[in-house]
Amino acid sequence: MSRRHHLYPAKIGVALAVASIILYFFFNIWPLAFSIGIAFTNAREDNVFVSPEVLSDYDNAIKCAEFMKNNETIAGIAAQLFAEVNSTLQGLIADLNTTINVVNASSDPSMDPEVASAISSLNSKALRLMLLPGRVSSQLNCSSYNFATSMSIIDPKVIGDLSNIYSIVSDVASTYIIMSKDEILKKLLLAREISERAVGYFSKDFKSYMDGFITQVKALRDSKVMHFNGLENFKKLFTDPRFYYSLYKTLLFVATSVPLKILIGVGLAFLYSSPMIYGRKLMRGLALAPWAIPLLLSGLAWRLLFSPSGELGEAFGIQLFTNEWHAFLVYNLFEAWLAYPFVMTVTMGALSGVAKEIIEAAYIDGASVWQRVRRIMLPLISRPLIVATILTTGASLQAFMVPLLLNGGGPTQMICVSWMGCKTGNVNEMIMLFGYDRAIIDKEWGYAAATYIVVVAIIMTYVALWMYVSRRSER
Repeated sequence: MSRRHHLYPAKIGVALAVASIILYFFFNIWPLAFSIGIAFTNAREDNVFVSPEVLSDYDNAIKCAEFMKNNETIAGIAAQLFAEVNSTLQGLIADLNTTINVVNASSDPSMDPEVASAISSLNSKALRLMLLPGRVSSQLNCSSYNFATSMSIIDPKVIGDLSNIYSIVSDVASTYIIMSKDEILKKLLLAREISERAVGYFSKDFKSYMDGFITQVKALRDSKVMHFNGLENFKKLFTDPRFYYSLYKTLLFVATSVPLKILIGVGLAFLYSSPMIYGRKLMRGLALAPWAIPLLLSGLAWRLLFSPSGELGEAFGIQLFTNEWHAFLVYNLFEAWLAYPFVMTVTMGALSGVAKEIIEAAYIDGASVWQRVRRIMLPLISRPLIVATILTTGASLQAFMVPLLLNGGGPTQMICVSWMGCKTGNVNEMIMLFGYDRAIIDKEWGYAAATYIVVVAIIMTYVALWMYVSRRSER
């Protein structure tokens, strides 16, 4: 008895099938689960896939600050250094005020001995600042204590301010003879402004300053880690005036674009189904051109045509990028251009199933063209037409590429909604584009995910209503 030869053993076939099913469900379910999950977190672009090196940098800065604060020797030296800088700056501010008053009172500062004396005294005080930036940087340098971090205990801008004060005063002392009174005062006032800003920094107690620094770094580190935040994204969404306005614009777009698509599609279907139209087959083929042209190419062409410098934009005075309702009108026209071939094809297919005898009988009975269309043909093709309407309505609810390609959902204006306040945003953001912009522009992935969960709920509600209505109509 001969044995059957199989291409491969059944066990291998079963294993491959099971593996394929698992991979299929994994790559379909995992992204969905991830998207739902981050809607309940503070996910942003900078904290979803944060590098371990970044967190280590923050940790080392915190350890360095705690080491300096708790080491009595280092803390004592740093406290004395803070006091010295603060004292020098206080004295310098007093001298700056005196010099400014003297210059103001002088009719010719370049030749006034009182001005020369005041500036000389001021320069002597400023000389004490010359070495302080280097001392502060070396004493409070984490690398000196073997803590590898890119963060500075003292803000580099503050160190730069100390150097700038000395540079400004030194410049005035060496060139005030050839400077006008206004120029001298301008530089002295700038030096005083920088000194007052710096003295507010060094007037703090060193340990209190380090506590504030540690708290700040911990907050920065915490912001780089994704955390569960419950329903915060949904609370934010339902108090955002931009969300309500985008929902309003989406529903308005559905209300305006769907009738336009149906009207054009049905009208062309009746036109090209008429035997009186010569060359209707060729015209039918040309009417399907929007389906053949890539969407991105169509969007670019419409954007160029309706831009203020484009042929149609210039001819009709359309401001695509600055006028809310001009842009909304172009959205509707573009959406109709993209969708009418589908409606036309569905309607023509339905019309082909209408018996000619019925139309001829109505004609013999004296029915006009409008009566034949309204009383006979439309009722006979109503079911396919309802399906086409439902599908195009769903497409309009999910409008995304149309506003994105034409002008990004702009223009940008202040959006105000009663009881919700005002916020700057794009006034033609459809609900899908609103979520996209929150992820791509604002980098708030959790907020965007919460938006799309609400969008899915809206679409599912629409589908449920559609199914309910269709079942009732079948009865």
